[in-house]
Order: sequence, then C-alpha cells, then structure tokens
Amino acid sequence: MITYFIMQVLPYISITVFVIGLLYRLGRWANARIVHAITLTPAPTTEAGAILNIVKEATFFSSLFKSDRALWAGAWIMHMSLFLILAGHVLGIGLLGRQFAYIGLTSEETSELLSTLMGTFFGMVLLISLLYLLYRRLSMNEVRIISAPSDYMLLLLLIGIVLAGNLMRFVPQWGIHYEPVRDYVARLITLAPITSEMEVMSKPALMIHILLVQLLMLVFPFSKLLHSAGMFAHRYIINRPIVEPAPGLPGSQDKVPEEK
Repeated sequence: MITYFIMQVLPYISITVFVIGLLYRLGRWANARIVHAITLTPAPTTEAGAILNIVKEATFFSSLFKSDRALWAGAWIMHMSLFLILAGHVLGIGLLGRQFAYIGLTSEETSELLSTLMGTFFGMVLLISLLYLLYRRLSMNEVRIISAPSDYMLLLLLIGIVLAGNLMRFVPQWGIHYEPVRDYVARLITLAPITSEMEVMSKPALMIHILLVQLLMLVFPFSKLLHSAGMFAHRYIINRPIVEPAPGLPGSQDKVPEEK
C-alpha cells in the first residue's frame, strides 16, 4: 500500500503542488509594484544588455564570486553538477542513454557507458559539494548564526536524494536500467496504472530516491530553493535599462508641480 502511494499517487500530488505553488509565487512577483528606482549602476542601456547581464550572473555567479570566493566555489560546482545531472536524467531516461549515438559521436553501447560514467562522476561531485556547503554552515560561526532549521533540512534532503542515486550506481543489485524507468514515467504521463509486476516496484533504493524528490517538490515553491527562479526576476529589476521616470513609481506619469 505504501509503495503504491509513493509510486502512483504521490507523484501527481507533488507535481500539482509544485506547479501551482510555483505559478502562485511567480505571479505575486510579476504583479508586485516596484515603488523605488533600484536599478544599479553601471546599468545596461538596452534590453539585450540587461538579458546578457542576467545570463552571465546565472551562469557564472559573478556577484557571489566578488563577495565570497570560497562559497562561490562550492555553490557554483553544486549548481552546475546538479544542472548536468538533471539534463542527464531527461536525456538518459528519454533516449535510454543513447543520446551520444544519436548525434553520431559513438556507438549505442559506448553512449550508454558514457552516460553511466558521467552520471556517476557528477553524482559524486554533487554529493561532495553539498557536504561542503553543509560543513560550511556547521563550522563557520557567522554562517551558522544566520542559518535557519529549514536550511539544514533542505541540504539534508538534497544529500539524501543524491546519496540514494549514487548507491544505485555503486551497488548493482540496487540499480535499475533505463527501460523500466522510462516505462514507469510513460505510465505516469499517460495516467496508466502502475502494476506490482513492474521492476520499479521492487527497487527500494529507487523508491527512496523518488520519495525524497517528491518531498523536495512539495516544499520547493515555499522555500529558499525558489531562488533558482527568483534570481531571474531579481536580477532583471536591478539590471533593467534605466528609464526616467522609473516605471512603477507612484505618480510617475504626473507632472512635477512647479515651485512658486
């Protein structure tokens, strides 16, 4: 019964909460009035320049690099390895690990081997970077003071997800091939029933991995993890081209009365 709930029912609940919560939070940001001219200088003079600044910040974390290079190293490595792992999950499961063969780089067998090796490597890099960030929160007094219990909970949740995924790679009998996982995902998408005979239902490590991912999706829209989406809104506000008067300012369309 618990297995059925985790693998068949909870996915729809977590996806619904994730999507609605994300749209709600983004909607609140989009509808909020910007009542102060807070564009930072030097500011770009065009929309293209503003977008370029946002892309540079999202890719290289340049502002964090300037303020704390030790934190930048751990955070940048963690985010980049997480991005590559998420992309690898989509391509690996969707294309059965043969993505490199489809673009003509290797044979199908070599592509599957490369997918496994890259997933294992970046999985370990991600785990080490998360442990470093946790150690930093615990060991540095100035960071520990501003850390909330939720910060530790989110880090431990991410570590649990990555640890379960890595165990499936290092312990063969706990692992699973691409085909059964793709079949499981396809059944969820098409609202087809998940049967007890499916291989995914007999893999405890996979179920723990999926359960923790779903818990993360449930809390994501209401946690600090939403900075991954909020960063783009924030960076645009402080990098948008200078316009006088600043859009959103109360009475910006009114003429300033002349002094007598």
